[in-house]
Amino acid sequence: MASSPAVVVGLGLHRRLAAIVDAERCRRAHVEVIERSAGGGALLLDEHMLCGAVSLPISNVSQDVTESYRWLGDALLRALGVASARRVEVAEAREDVARLRASTSLVAGVLLTTCYGALSPHEIVVQHKKLVGLAQVRRRDTALFQFGILLRDQSALADYLNVPDEPTRERLRGALRQRTIGLTAVTDQSASVVAAAIVDAMPSAP
Repeated sequence: MASSPAVVVGLGLHRRLAAIVDAERCRRAHVEVIERSAGGGALLLDEHMLCGAVSLPISNVSQDVTESYRWLGDALLRALGVASARRVEVAEAREDVARLRASTSLVAGVLLTTCYGALSPHEIVVQHKKLVGLAQVRRRDTALFQFGILLRDQSALADYLNVPDEPTRERLRGALRQRTIGLTAVTDQSASVVAAAIVDAMPSAP
């Protein structure tokens, strides 16, 4: 968990950073803006997120990047032990993104620039609310899988993104609240207990 809050933006959005993140609001709130080498959209990294990473030899990882997340989604699902949680299938994720892209709503467009605002294959949700986000960095010999488990919803991210006016910001906040959920809302287990369970559940990738 982060000791100080930061807005993190993944690879592929770096060139659009100024259009996505409200740097002045971040500065005033003492929130750092960080670019990461893994893919993914903007997220709020603070004490309300449990983060981890798994490094594997690239030879043990599926060449299909989307499919390569499946084993990690399954492992995290077992470790979390939340009966209502499930892994997102590829078709569901693609349909969710397609609906957001087809929407004329400005909020839908902003959601697509966030990590937790849209579904991605093999991540973990409770009903349709995202609980666990995944990312990956590949090098010649190694694949680094990263995961973030929300301890509360990501609605606070709305405070740090670029929107044209405050009513839009409030709609974005509501949308993020509807689309994300924290671990504390679905289990009484502490973050440390969950972290220990994740360590025990980590297999080698097939």
